[in-house]
Amino acid sequence: SSGINAEWPLRPGIYYKITIGIHFTRSFCKHILGDPLDFTDVASIDNDLAMSLQWVIDNDISDMVELTFSVDEQEFGEQGTVELKKGGADIIVTEENKVEYVRLLTEYKMTGSIKPQINSFLSGFYSIVPRKILAIFGPDELELILCGLSIIDRKDWRKNTKYINFTAEDDMIVWFWEIMETFDQDELVALLKFITGYSRVPHGGFSQFAVIGSSGPIKISKGNGTVNNLPKSSVCFNLLLLPEYTSKEMLKERLKTAMSYASIGFDQC
Repeated sequence: SSGINAEWPLRPGIYYKITIGIHFTRSFCKHILGDPLDFTDVASIDNDLAMSLQWVIDNDISDMVELTFSVDEQEFGEQGTVELKKGGADIIVTEENKVEYVRLLTEYKMTGSIKPQINSFLSGFYSIVPRKILAIFGPDELELILCGLSIIDRKDWRKNTKYINFTAEDDMIVWFWEIMETFDQDELVALLKFITGYSRVPHGGFSQFAVIGSSGPIKISKGNGTVNNLPKSSVCFNLLLLPEYTSKEMLKERLKTAMSYASIGFDQC
């Protein structure tokens, strides 16, 4: 739809420094900043096309008489041709004009084909954040601020975790961090989401959970349940509640089960 409203969920994300559950590609951050795009940005939406454009740039295409300043597109089940410039369907791409062809095809794929949607989004976005404020950022910095860190640092997580009715030397806490070392990034993301509701770490690392919103830092507390109960979380307080299990294996099994339930919508506040 061309009526994209950028104010939600971006408004709370920007006002309260909370990462949003949307991943903006580097190329889309360039749209937000008003930076020019080049053919390498196409890789974010179509890697095969990006590789083809790279090949056109790097090689002699004198014999490719079938390549013109046009692109075939399918819309509502019907095939059509879009000209990249006036009369483009009849203009052969040559060694002399191939740089222009790559530029125009990039502009069409990254901007022209979705221009109404982009303009609608940017109108809403700039109503929250004036464009001039963004001038100090590059696309990578803006992506980091809006979407957070994609890689979870276990040491940073541990350093910025508080304990309630536990100490760092208790078996449950020692086991917990040993289990964390065995988790891959997907499992770490699932656990982070189970505890905080977020799948990315804020810009600045885990210490920022203590200053964004009102949830406070990530905390691990003793739960009231028995060993037969699963761990619980309160995403409103970034709180993980752990019953006192009798072994590391039991803790890991219960934790992974709770994470799997959360992934299908059973997380709680």
